[in-house]
Amino acid sequence: MSKPLSQSQRQRLRFIESCLLWEGLLQRKDICEAFGLTLNHVTRELTAYRKQHENNLVYDPEMRAWRIGPDFKPAYATGDADEYLAMLHAYALSGEASVMVTAGPTVKAEALPPVAGKIDRAVLKDVIRGLRRNHGVVVKYQSFSDPEPTERTLWPYGLVFANERWHVRAYDSRKQRFSDFVLARILKARRATESAAIASAEQDRDWQTRVAIDVVPAAGLSASQQAVVAREFGMRRQGELWCWKVSMRQCLVKYFLLVHRLDLPAGAEPHRRIALRDPKLAKVYAFDDD
Repeated sequence: MSKPLSQSQRQRLRFIESCLLWEGLLQRKDICEAFGLTLNHVTRELTAYRKQHENNLVYDPEMRAWRIGPDFKPAYATGDADEYLAMLHAYALSGEASVMVTAGPTVKAEALPPVAGKIDRAVLKDVIRGLRRNHGVVVKYQSFSDPEPTERTLWPYGLVFANERWHVRAYDSRKQRFSDFVLARILKARRATESAAIASAEQDRDWQTRVAIDVVPAAGLSASQQAVVAREFGMRRQGELWCWKVSMRQCLVKYFLLVHRLDLPAGAEPHRRIALRDPKLAKVYAFDDD
């Protein structure tokens, strides 16, 4: 492995090290199945890896597998739990799809299926070109404030993935405001004839402003329950209170509150384990129907 590694090689080596770190054992067939490689290919790659990191792998002839070495030092994996869990999540979502991108460990895991909505390819192309070339896009958009689709000219400048959907952040000439538009709700799109942008991202206060949201354990939890919620959400102590301080663009706050069910008033969600430190934010950042 003296020559520079390709991205796919690095991915495989990160997979190998993560499996060793968390499972302690790795068989050649695991790598073959995960990446669609032959046994000979995997053997060559493991041999080259051992030359560079001889203390990381120990062969167990009885198990016919590689075990983690006593002096193991990862060169490609971080060793963080999030890295391993991300592989599990990606693999659970991928099912039997190609694993060159979503290779997973050997531990079985399941995940809720993602939203399966489709975005029109022609629409996406026009929106992306509007983003790249700084021109307007005339769209036919189905909102939930209008019973039928309406035509409006958008001036897009950013994409946002939130609530399992892709949105485009843009200035809406029809309503003369900045807003988010779900890409799957854009039925048609074409380039606008106007040559100059009506508005830009620099004028969008909600895009330019960053907001810090304080999330705390829900009221009524015991001290032990609060501590475990704090660990689950990465909260830190602020005096006597656990707090998860999250910073994001102001236009994203409503999605954050929705995803964590913080958009509902206190007491409306009995099984919620977290709450806003400032409950008034749920009204300040409430969703509209567009």
